[in-house]
Amino acid sequence: MPAKLKPSSKEYTRDSKGKRTNKFTWKHYTPSGTPTKELKDMYENSTFRRKKNIIEKELIKRNETF
Repeated sequence: MPAKLKPSSKEYTRDSKGKRTNKFTWKHYTPSGTPTKELKDMYENSTFRRKKNIIEKELIKRNETF
């Protein structure tokens, strides 16, 4: 499994009336699935200092300057 920026979470599906059903899918927060703008915001934020190296590698892979 690739590195994650945040813990995975369950996303429950909703029926036609908007009520939550028992069916769910897992949402994984990997660097490759995160938009570039959000990665730049995380890189500048002090709460993601432990993940800064992972974010930096992904931005370099996308040829973005920071």
